[in-house]
Amino acid sequence: MTPDWRPGQRVNILLVDDRYDKLLALESILAGLGENLVLARSGSEALRLLLHEDFALIILDVSMPGMDGFETAALIRQRKNSELTPIIFISAINYSETHLSRGYSLGAIDYILAPIVPEILRAKVSFFIELHKKTEQLKHQAEVETKLAWAETARAQAEAANTAKDRFIAILSHELRTPLTPILFSSLVLSQDPNVPASIRKELEMIARNVQLEARLIEDLLDLTRISRGKFSLCLEKVDADSLLEAALDVCADELSDKQLVVRRETTGSQCYLFADAARLQQVFWNLIKNAIKFSPFGETITVRSSIPRPGCWRAEVIDHGVGIESSALGKIFEAFEQVTRDQTGGLGLGLTISKAIVDLHSGTISAASDGIGKGAVLTIDLPVYDRALDTSSDQICTEPLISDDLPAESSSLGRVLIVDDHADTVEAMSSLLLKNGYQVITANSVSSALRLVDQCKSIDIMLSDIGLPDGGGHYLLSELRKLGYKFPAIALSGYGMEEDLNRSMVAGFKAHLTKPVSPVQLKRTVKEFLPAR
Repeated sequence: MTPDWRPGQRVNILLVDDRYDKLLALESILAGLGENLVLARSGSEALRLLLHEDFALIILDVSMPGMDGFETAALIRQRKNSELTPIIFISAINYSETHLSRGYSLGAIDYILAPIVPEILRAKVSFFIELHKKTEQLKHQAEVETKLAWAETARAQAEAANTAKDRFIAILSHELRTPLTPILFSSLVLSQDPNVPASIRKELEMIARNVQLEARLIEDLLDLTRISRGKFSLCLEKVDADSLLEAALDVCADELSDKQLVVRRETTGSQCYLFADAARLQQVFWNLIKNAIKFSPFGETITVRSSIPRPGCWRAEVIDHGVGIESSALGKIFEAFEQVTRDQTGGLGLGLTISKAIVDLHSGTISAASDGIGKGAVLTIDLPVYDRALDTSSDQICTEPLISDDLPAESSSLGRVLIVDDHADTVEAMSSLLLKNGYQVITANSVSSALRLVDQCKSIDIMLSDIGLPDGGGHYLLSELRKLGYKFPAIALSGYGMEEDLNRSMVAGFKAHLTKPVSPVQLKRTVKEFLPAR
């Protein structure tokens, strides 16, 4: 962006690819954004353009003859005016963690694998255009304000950048989580189908587990934001500590098998209960076991131990014999994005940070110990045992399955459900489940089609609506229905799951907000809870 930039001026976006057809495809996808698209057929041509122009964003192909994308990015970073310019790498092949780390070390803000999904690319580019314009506008304002006011402008800019970062993470999580719902639905439903061979059902269960893990990784990014904003909360209940530890081991079974690791289980041998958030605590155990797997040599032994070291305290230890941790690095291991001496295996470095926050909220402690490099590590969690005085809920232990054995109703329909979502696979998966369980289902993919269907059918008992629709949104749809006098309950569906997203849905009049991916049990339970009695 030139020094005399003014609000409303178009920004420059540099597209770099050695293939002219791919450049034209990128140009076609981004043309509707109304910005100045500059094309370059090689890394050297891109560098020449950067001598004369500044760019808000660079979209750079990784594989190019001569100077590849990584070499080009390294030279771009050497120029002062472009050392902070965001770079999105385009790659036609799956990248390894080393490949990924190299790109991020050169300042990449994202990777996109070919074939490119136009909507996702436009959404990401639009975000960085808007962020760039806001940043440049703040710079422009700072130039004309007095020296005394400079500090207050700087603070506003930092707040805007922080808000933009949080929003970007929310948008990214939405785009990644939306397609997980039909995968989770289909794999879980088929895994319970007796007509499916047992060997295939087992593989479907594995798919479902990994979909949930993918959702968990996405949630980690949001968790970090929640922690930094002090909005990380728990849903406490009476839980069996060793059962959660065993469940975390089951989730990691495939990874343990892949490295032929031997797990030595040393548990208390009797039930010990905690007053805890079961899902969050299992997340902590999973993080610790995953760390041990990651840093253990092929064929080694991992010990997972639970004990009662003193009255009122339950302890879990995960012990590996892997690469170990330097003593100087032990104090940093729970800091965000810190990987100390273990960084050769990649990863975001968020698992232990989030685990510590969860353990702290449970009034427990988490610590790491190691005798040094090559001598393994011990990660220890101490948690207070269940105290009836703290529990205001029932004594029933929560062991809800992902999919229940409920049989479809044999009589008349349980009710008519309207599903509004423009993601066809999600609609199909949810419709199939509800139909099998005795509901009538009608579907719409936009606000306008939903309004038409409601007007035609009249007798809608409950609505499930995505928040993001092509011609408006779930909040607007519900508002229009209420204006027309329809009072049936509505449930929001969304890939956005921050506290403010849930609050907006509640204010808009939704009875519940389900964050994707939604499990079959969660969907059926919520519909049943809010469906009016017939």
